[in-house]
Amino acid sequence: MPEHSSTFDWSNFETFAPSLLGAGAAPTWIIESAFGKSINFVVNDESGTGRIEFLELVRGLRVVVFDCRWREEKVYSVRDGDWVRFNFSLAIDIAMQLSLAQSVKVSSPSWRIINNPSDSETIETIPANTNAAWVTVCCKPEFIQDLSGALLEDLPDFLQDSLLAQGNQGYYEYYDFTSRLNSITADILRTKILGPLRVPFIEARGIELLCLALDHLTCPLDEYQPVHLTDTDRSIITEARALLTKNYSSAPSVSQLSKSLGVNKNKLFYGFKMLFGLTISEFIQEQRLNEGKRLLQQSNLPVSEVADQVGFKHQSNFATAMKKHFGMTPRQFRE
Repeated sequence: MPEHSSTFDWSNFETFAPSLLGAGAAPTWIIESAFGKSINFVVNDESGTGRIEFLELVRGLRVVVFDCRWREEKVYSVRDGDWVRFNFSLAIDIAMQLSLAQSVKVSSPSWRIINNPSDSETIETIPANTNAAWVTVCCKPEFIQDLSGALLEDLPDFLQDSLLAQGNQGYYEYYDFTSRLNSITADILRTKILGPLRVPFIEARGIELLCLALDHLTCPLDEYQPVHLTDTDRSIITEARALLTKNYSSAPSVSQLSKSLGVNKNKLFYGFKMLFGLTISEFIQEQRLNEGKRLLQQSNLPVSEVADQVGFKHQSNFATAMKKHFGMTPRQFRE
């Protein structure tokens, strides 16, 4: 792992500039408004040229606008804490050491989700003579919950994985740019808006990036071309359904399931919908609710214990899901 001398911590937002530019780095402007604060640094010395802008927004977002050409290698570390990073890169060449067991190299326009365990750091290396142009939008998982209007546990499993890093590995996944994501990222990097209007402009465009990214991840299967499934694929996906039927109360994530069965994650996700008419999350939810209904009708267990047995952490979420699915609350099943 390369040596580094400084750490950027999202909870201490102004630490990123010193980590890249040195302890004496001074901002060229600070803009404060009712929407938050923008801190801008211009780079023009032997290390490189360009600018780095940091925005700390009232609604619980952090945004980094990064447009530099480095003449020398830059090595720094990032501590994500409980923040989730959505990085949208037009130009990038970076090596990321996510853990002792996982490293990635990114060198083409794309976007990615990064979420490391709160007690770990990502070591990032930007080579010398490299152009780097990207926008990173960071938020807490609760912000995504508010934005999407859904409970975290109701989001697709692979999206839950990205928002709730667990274990020692954390989460990293990258995706190809769409034309709209490319255009909005470029708008943020190139905007000439200054003064108080700059902060809400970048906030609005940053939220638009998040919305488009989430829509890309959660949009209905019908918006994609059907995946090609071989007989082996069909057999594996059928095996996945059998495993989920047995383990619905503590179901593995899509990532865990795909690794254990040796099948591509996207093929499993979309193939399951093609074969059975339900997404994996919908199938698990249906199994939980059907078993919950059976226990309510055939046992004297308290509602809270029924909820726990079928995989709901909170009784209120169980009641809401039962009402939505069956049109009846748990207590109404026993009247």
